[in-house]
Amino acid sequence: MDAVRIEHVTKEYRLGVIGGGTLKGDLQSWMAKVRGKEDPNSKLFSEQKTTQNGKFLALDDINLTISKGQAIGLIGRNGAGKSTLLKLLARVTAPSSGCIRYNGRITSMLEVGTGFHPELTGRENVYMNGAILGMAKAEISKKFDEIVEFSEVSKFIDTPVKRYSSGMYVKLAFSVAAHLDSEIMIMDEVLAVGDAAFQHKCIEKMREESIIKGKTVLYVSHNMNTIRQLCNRCAVLHQGKLIYDGDVETGIEQYIGIANFEYKQHYSLLENKRPITTVGGNTVYSYRYFEFKK
Repeated sequence: MDAVRIEHVTKEYRLGVIGGGTLKGDLQSWMAKVRGKEDPNSKLFSEQKTTQNGKFLALDDINLTISKGQAIGLIGRNGAGKSTLLKLLARVTAPSSGCIRYNGRITSMLEVGTGFHPELTGRENVYMNGAILGMAKAEISKKFDEIVEFSEVSKFIDTPVKRYSSGMYVKLAFSVAAHLDSEIMIMDEVLAVGDAAFQHKCIEKMREESIIKGKTVLYVSHNMNTIRQLCNRCAVLHQGKLIYDGDVETGIEQYIGIANFEYKQHYSLLENKRPITTVGGNTVYSYRYFEFKK
């Protein structure tokens, strides 16, 4: 049975619509556009896939089917579209085109303390998060002790979470997400904040939820060891496109191969041409990719 089906999903953003910069910068950009010249405020070496109408494709025609009980790792470089895809799945934002189908309730944790109110205590936030996920108070109370015990913050459960450290925050937030009744769990690099022992504990908990209880897990991380420990499938994103979907080790090799290719150093230019890109119709040489012969 399919837990998640993503069909031809594209997410497009308009560049510069929000947070365009200073008034002076906006006027400079406008004058350059009127005169048909290059925007003086544009970034060199930009790797964003920008269309002619000033829009950016964060995701480009993604197709992905995830079965019930699978633990899939989403990996790729920063800006590849991983977090954008999870935000679409969590319904934080909507796709520009395409369709996403679910079979079950979703628990999402896209950043440390997602859904927590800083003025409320840990106890109050547990109940609030459960209510947001559609659980009755009786259901939350039944699992409350288990949630607090797993989080290791029982001593501070009646303290406002604004006084928590980032580690305490993520411990309680993860514990709530892991114990509440849902069929699909979405995690985005949240375990990086916790200590090594708690990370291992969280990985084991997610493995248990996936293998024994049949929950579907979507996990984003730059830590390949946690991907290996948790996931039985791997999807690699690169510049908004899905370039690999399959075995975990092969996916990691694909990801590492991209990084090695992008940042390969050359000590001689006799056999290697200098990588170039085009900005505003002008040829720009990318110096960061090589070193001169020593």
